[in-house]
Amino acid sequence: MPRIEKFLSFLQASPTSWHCVKEVESFLSAHHFQPLQEKELWNMEKGEKYFVARGGSIASFCLPKSPPTQIRILAAHTDSPSLKIKPNPLLAEDSMALLEVEVYGSPILHSWLNRDLALAGRAFFKTKKGALEEKLLFLEDTPLIIPELAIHLQRDVNEKGPLLNKQEHLMPIFPLMGHENSLPSLESLLKKHCDYSSLLAFDLFLVPLEAPRLLGPHQDWIASYRLDNLASVHASMVAMTSYTPSSILPLSVFWDHEEVGSKSWEGAASSFLTDVLCRIRHFYNLSEEEFLVLKRNSLCLSLDMAHGLNPMHKQKHDPNHQPILGKGLVLKHNADLRYASSAQTLAQALLIGKKAKIPLQYFVNRSDMPCGSTIGPFITASTGIPTVDLGCAQLSMHSAREIMAKDDYLDCITFLKEALKHP
Repeated sequence: MPRIEKFLSFLQASPTSWHCVKEVESFLSAHHFQPLQEKELWNMEKGEKYFVARGGSIASFCLPKSPPTQIRILAAHTDSPSLKIKPNPLLAEDSMALLEVEVYGSPILHSWLNRDLALAGRAFFKTKKGALEEKLLFLEDTPLIIPELAIHLQRDVNEKGPLLNKQEHLMPIFPLMGHENSLPSLESLLKKHCDYSSLLAFDLFLVPLEAPRLLGPHQDWIASYRLDNLASVHASMVAMTSYTPSSILPLSVFWDHEEVGSKSWEGAASSFLTDVLCRIRHFYNLSEEEFLVLKRNSLCLSLDMAHGLNPMHKQKHDPNHQPILGKGLVLKHNADLRYASSAQTLAQALLIGKKAKIPLQYFVNRSDMPCGSTIGPFITASTGIPTVDLGCAQLSMHSAREIMAKDDYLDCITFLKEALKHP
């Protein structure tokens, strides 16, 4: 099935937010979207398609030939919980090298043990000519591992679980050649991937090396790292390229740093989306009031993965709100507005689902459990655009290996294509 195979390839090629943005740029360019730069004036034309990146975030849009009557925003995030390498990470202990890490977001820590891991991310170098240059890295040929303590040394691990100290027990290790004084520098480890004279700074993460694959006797499920939230990114990207020109202005925005609160230069709490909307407003010469009317008639679909029902832990779900993998997209609701959905935006999503002939489910947390959040509340608060939170159900959320239904991914594309059609 070509579409699923392309999705699996996208997952494999996107170990970090920056790799994801590069893949999105390549996909959009192949579909005649043109690149823009924030540091330059935008010379745009009606009827054309564009994209612009800010770090690990990227936005794309299609310009109607007349001033738009609505904006439909497809929003998702590009980052995932992980372990991030510290600036001065290398230690030597007992003829082994260890890399110190920080916890990024809220991963299920024990899922990172005993896995083949690689370093991936970006690094900044001084070139031989003295210039600053950025390079994306994915060191698949240098596997690392975080070994777990033997059961004989933690006899109660199966009853109490592994008790992991984030400072002491999460360091990937590899053997040293020779004595401890041969500890290499991180720069030397990266040298064979980069022909530069000096490493200046880096953002490197550990990523699992196990490839995405289909599961089950009929291959109905997908297993991979970063399904949360690359499934939403890829489905939105495909939907954007199927847009038929109308008075709707479709806009996708994929944000970095959602897993750590979004409060960054390129996160959902930043000016990125409002800056893009401001430039579009000026392109159409809309008055301030016309722009306010446009936003009020618009809709944002905040797409993030949802907590699918694990049959071994049914008690963790509200009895009437138990999303099942493969049974439709999930609409999210929370009384404390940790999700941005309202009755109005839920009704709009239900109408879209009915037109697309896509099944929909609801998720609401148990009332005695705290609720997570998404980029939805940031977007609706900063732009004033009505927003609904929804997404595909998954198992093992925030694990190093997550699971979702293939049909939910395909239904998500169908739903988003319908959302971009003129009502």
